[in-house]
Amino acid sequence: MRVQAGGHLTRTEARDAFLPILAGDYTGADVAWGALLAGVHTHAGGPQPDEVLGLIDAILSYDPALARQLSTPIQLANVDQVVAITGSGKETFKTFNVSTAAALVAACHPGVAVVKPAGRATSANTGAAEVLEHLGIRLPRSFDEMAEHADRTGFCVFDYHLVAQSYGPRYEGRFHHLHPLSHVTPWLFVPVALDALVFGIAEPNTALAASIISMIGPARAAVACTQVGALGNIDEHAPFGITHVTTVNGPDTETAVTDHGLPDDLARLRQPPSPTAAATFVEAVLADDAPELAVDLVVANAALMLSLTGMAMADAETACREYIASGDATHRLNDIRHASMEAHA
Repeated sequence: MRVQAGGHLTRTEARDAFLPILAGDYTGADVAWGALLAGVHTHAGGPQPDEVLGLIDAILSYDPALARQLSTPIQLANVDQVVAITGSGKETFKTFNVSTAAALVAACHPGVAVVKPAGRATSANTGAAEVLEHLGIRLPRSFDEMAEHADRTGFCVFDYHLVAQSYGPRYEGRFHHLHPLSHVTPWLFVPVALDALVFGIAEPNTALAASIISMIGPARAAVACTQVGALGNIDEHAPFGITHVTTVNGPDTETAVTDHGLPDDLARLRQPPSPTAAATFVEAVLADDAPELAVDLVVANAALMLSLTGMAMADAETACREYIASGDATHRLNDIRHASMEAHA
């Protein structure tokens, strides 16, 4: 295969190589899956947009129900803007469930509906699905239930497997490291019409995901990664380390790299060892009862979400800090929790 020799694939070639692997049409298909993604990920210049788009084409051909759902996304009612936050995972330094906490803080803002996809842990101790369940937020069992809960609360959460019912089980648990699809599949599977997206990836090449979002994603987005020295990379926008943020505004993208320096207490951001402890830590952040650095990290990501709605970043940070300090974030969690329990009653 040309890719194993360091060459690049066209979009059609990438699709045609990946589709029979997904279908498992031959012995050794899973080995070929790893070889294909590793080849695309590591060849000179890294993955190219056409290659990733071809892999997406194969996924949508393999999972037609997913393709149909994404072609007619759910339209949320009674909100001004819909913003999603999700991440690639597969960090070399595992932080607590930052995007889950940030989503709950951003959901305090009037007129903004927040979408938070939830996957189960693959490379971490606790995925968003587990931490949400331990927070008492029950995941929707259908698209209708998901839309109804979102319209009631302005907070839309779902398990990836609800959307990718064929591809999800095929992919589950196979990869614990970044690969070309890490740049797209977390946000690609959002079945809701979005105005904006924050996507974190544990790789400084934020421009690749941003370029693909500019072609097939929402009109406004921010793709973020933070390098934390010898600890590696995290898939969040941080107020420390070296941040790489590529913003998307229609067809245009722009990357900014900022060195904030490293704090001494990064270890306090490590993911707790169990879903119960992870949920307790998120609740502590929302109550302003967690380490200051953890609160700062959540505020940075929640503010990035609100900045995509048109707020100045400084104003968004001020608003998010007030939502936490005033108790609004904790009240918001309780409202969402109760609504999800009622939906399951």
